[in-house]
Amino acid sequence: MRATGPAEAEPESSGAAVPEPEREPEPELPPLGDEFVPVLSTKELPMGKRKVVTVDGKEIMVFWYRKEICAIEAKSTAEAFYSEGFLPAKFTQDYGIICPTTASVFSIRDGSILDWYPSNPVLRKLTPKETCRPIEVYQAASRAGAIYVNPEGSLKDWQPESGLRSDFTMPGASTRGGSDTSIESNNVYGLEPKMYLEGSNPDDAPSLEPEGVPQAAGNISPATLVAGIVAVGIVAVAGTGVCLFYQNFVGLAVFWLVGISAVGYTAQTLTNFGADDSTNRL
Repeated sequence: MRATGPAEAEPESSGAAVPEPEREPEPELPPLGDEFVPVLSTKELPMGKRKVVTVDGKEIMVFWYRKEICAIEAKSTAEAFYSEGFLPAKFTQDYGIICPTTASVFSIRDGSILDWYPSNPVLRKLTPKETCRPIEVYQAASRAGAIYVNPEGSLKDWQPESGLRSDFTMPGASTRGGSDTSIESNNVYGLEPKMYLEGSNPDDAPSLEPEGVPQAAGNISPATLVAGIVAVGIVAVAGTGVCLFYQNFVGLAVFWLVGISAVGYTAQTLTNFGADDSTNRL
């Protein structure tokens, strides 16, 4: 027979709850510099969501990637300016974001082009990668329930191979409107600022009536103007013919001088030409 030892006594239950171990406080993060600007609260940007904010005239998309807050230029540089941008774009496993229109892949770390027109070899040959600048990447961090972004992006000191930044459209000068301002997402034009003449009120409708037109010119009918032009032509031809018939070249010169002066004076009187010239003002 198998020998059995004495049965172990069961521990007495006191009924008291076992206290949970205290959590170690999260390490205090260093403060951010003055160049960082608060753009959102952490509650406004839950995991898996993307938000587009405007900082210093730049449209910046803030999002989460692998539990890190990232911020990049909101629109792909391979697309047209009024495109829908990166809001519906997909991410890759190697820190890339895919342009919705061209399928080109940009790095969300440094903005460089990882893959250029992978599904369109014709456009890849016609438009070299050097014709497209990198997307701008911004520093982003969270402190005390707020998300901060540094608007001085990665392209602050960027220089293209040609050495001319003016060859590319740089981030900034964002316009309202665009593809995300309608239900169908088909708006392609932004809301541009009003154009107006200096010294006029921008809220006033532009006047289609010409300003500064003399009353004499306004009273002339088109028929009278045409008849006058025809009469001047007949007199000019007849006078020139008479002078040439009699070979009076001095009289021809005097005739044309008087005729041109008379026509010029009449035209200046009717049109008030040169009245608004600053050189005619005292």
